[in-house]
Amino acid sequence: MQLMKIQSILFSLLIIVLLCGCSSLNINSAAEKENIQNIVNKANNSKLILLDVYHDRCETCKFIEPAFEKLQSDYSQNPDIVFLKYDLSNPFTVLRSRKIAKALGLEQIYKLQRYSGIVVFIDSKTKQVVDSLIGESNIEIYNKIIEEKLKGSA
Repeated sequence: MQLMKIQSILFSLLIIVLLCGCSSLNINSAAEKENIQNIVNKANNSKLILLDVYHDRCETCKFIEPAFEKLQSDYSQNPDIVFLKYDLSNPFTVLRSRKIAKALGLEQIYKLQRYSGIVVFIDSKTKQVVDSLIGESNIEIYNKIIEEKLKGSA
């Protein structure tokens, strides 16, 4: 009997959270739309997109995360490169990521990413995958590919 009460309470809480339109879950808010538009503008003016396919329970993702964050920091002032994260952790992050993909014209690339722990290099102009790395944490390998792709698209 107690188990049924707990299940009922948890179900009720879930319904409330889903229906409340909490701003942290509201991916249709004006601020979120503006954020997506800023990402689109930056990506459209860049040459290369690095897409980190991520899941919060993925050990490989945790292994490569420091390298990806270092790259983001190192290239933060370079307008030719944009860093995106396709977060597969839950339905809300997947939906947000797919909204960005749709706005960028990268829906097909996102749909093909079924596994996490992968970094995909995408040409911003052609919207084509130009390289990818699986479970790589060596920053020098990323830098080599980035410099090669940026020089090739100059």
